[in-house]
Amino acid sequence: MEPQDLNMTTTVTGHQLFLFVTLGEGQPDGELAEAIDLLGRGLENVHEVDGPPSEETFARGRFQLLRAEAGFTTEQQIIHTAVTESDGLIRLECASLDPIKAYETSFRDLLSAAGGSVETLAGVMRPRSYTSHAMSEFAYAHAMPPGPGEKFPLAAVTPMNKTDEWWQMDFLHRESFFLPRYDENEKMVVKGHALASAMGVPSINRRLVHAPEGYGLQGNYDFVGYFEFAEADAPVFREVMAGLRDTEQNPEWKYVLEGPEWWGRRVSSAAEFLGTS
Repeated sequence: MEPQDLNMTTTVTGHQLFLFVTLGEGQPDGELAEAIDLLGRGLENVHEVDGPPSEETFARGRFQLLRAEAGFTTEQQIIHTAVTESDGLIRLECASLDPIKAYETSFRDLLSAAGGSVETLAGVMRPRSYTSHAMSEFAYAHAMPPGPGEKFPLAAVTPMNKTDEWWQMDFLHRESFFLPRYDENEKMVVKGHALASAMGVPSINRRLVHAPEGYGLQGNYDFVGYFEFAEADAPVFREVMAGLRDTEQNPEWKYVLEGPEWWGRRVSSAAEFLGTS
């Protein structure tokens, strides 16, 4: 379904690609690491950046290398082996698609020659569709801004779909799931999405992208979430996800089908990414 059919914004503010990397047999060599570093030379390495991108760097394109965090990734309802068993991730973002698509194409050629493979998840960045001014103040005004890898070394990716039943609801019905619900005595009986995830607002940096061609399509994810946080806040992230998955307190999740919850560690160079340093 198209955003305009769902009373959701149609504006695109940027593009992201998630390149899940499976390395070939044997130990990667230094030449591959040098070639990957050279590939990213025209883009901004997000690992070193504190705060959001400038207009100039976002127009050029940006990348973050992440090494898979062994034992942390978990399967959910949608089995996606190429994500779950990947050795690492390169997250790309740009105001336009062409620069990061060119990176993806060149990277695929490099990795294929080395016996590896790439699984790409694509998404577009959009303004928020369900957010009033009051909700924006609650959920985003005090949100943790992006930070460098030294400050936020861990990251998680959460691809997901909403069910057909969700997309058949009118927009006011869908929006109601983000708010608490009260009984006839005005007692809160359900937290809803906003309160179920509130504890993560001040300590976890969150980004969300939408399916480029529309929602509810086969072979695609409706949304891909990306989160960065400090080692000490890993339990907070887990608690937030557990709260969102509690359908008694967050009924929205009855209509969610999750792909793998992938965990990685941010690294600054291709040598660290490949394990050759």
